Amino acid sequence: MTVTLGFAEPIDEEFHSESFPSKIGGQPRWIDPQHPLNVSQATCDECQKPMALLMQLYAPEDEPIEAFHRMLYVFVCRTGSCHRASPSRCMRVFRAQLAEENTVYEEVGGAADEDDIAWAMRSSVKPAKQCVVCGMAGTKACSKCHERMYCSRDHQLADWEVGHRAQCGSGEGEGEDHARRLRNQQYPELLIVSEEEEFKDKNDDFDDEDDGSDSESEDEIQPEDGAMVPVTNEKAVDSEVDVDKAFLMFQRRIQQNSDQVIRYARAPGAEPGQPLYVSDAGIPEDVPGCELCGAQREFEFQIMPQMLNFLGLKADDPTSIDWGTLLVYSCPNSCDVKDAQYAREVIYRQHFSSQGIGDKYM
Repeated sequence: MTVTLGFAEPIDEEFHSESFPSKIGGQPRWIDPQHPLNVSQATCDECQKPMALLMQLYAPEDEPIEAFHRMLYVFVCRTGSCHRASPSRCMRVFRAQLAEENTVYEEVGGAADEDDIAWAMRSSVKPAKQCVVCGMAGTKACSKCHERMYCSRDHQLADWEVGHRAQCGSGEGEGEDHARRLRNQQYPELLIVSEEEEFKDKNDDFDDEDDGSDSESEDEIQPEDGAMVPVTNEKAVDSEVDVDKAFLMFQRRIQQNSDQVIRYARAPGAEPGQPLYVSDAGIPEDVPGCELCGAQREFEFQIMPQMLNFLGLKADDPTSIDWGTLLVYSCPNSCDVKDAQYAREVIYRQHFSSQGIGDKYM
């Protein structure tokens, strides 16, 4: 199974001119800016506040033609306590897509070389009004100046408190301090760059493309194979009660690319990819089918715990958002979203298991 890894890098000069960036945080870059997501679709069921963009991933496909341009958006609630509930209540994943021939973008650049092909927004496209705080559909205006647009009263109040109170009606533009405080309402914006994973097992006994049998017998996995497990001379057979196999396999697989933030495993037309689980516990079961076409959803990509390092979270805050890995399952057909603009997909959260890791390795 071929896996593409995603890594976080600082925003560069070319980023702002890209039509379909893959990125962490900031405001969403909508694949169709005429139709931004409505906040009602990304409101936390626990606190009833708008979610924030965690990341967006450009994942185009040759078939069907409706998915030539294809983007996945992941939203999460920024309130850590809300994540004690099911991820379906505080996290959302949406798929949006456009055909190659569409009314939003036109092809520019050298057609002779695919590497030179770029896409630019047509001059006739008029982006919809967006919330100045989160970038979702701006359906409410400031009642005083009628210029600032918001998705909700929550974000109107947030903007008022961080600087619009003093600026409203003055005729002055948004100051840098005001803009910085607004950015603090979002996760830090970073570029996601990708490369194909090259994994070489020192024992050559870990291969995703095996015959389907479980070649990882308990006496083949050693605690020293895991980056989070201290090096010892003990065999896993001596600690099988203390460390679960999934955790050791997870650690051994990522240690060669320890800063990966995304693992992408979708390959249309091939056998469905499998996640790299962080524990034997909490593995998703009974993944629901696509609500639009009825097809059984398949695993597409996972968000790694390393992404948490880039979100500006307080490591010592016990209420902070946390995960072992986030698993995204999507429609294998990339079926047409039609007038809905956005198709909701499913996300699962798996935590590291303290019971599985074992007290002596904690």
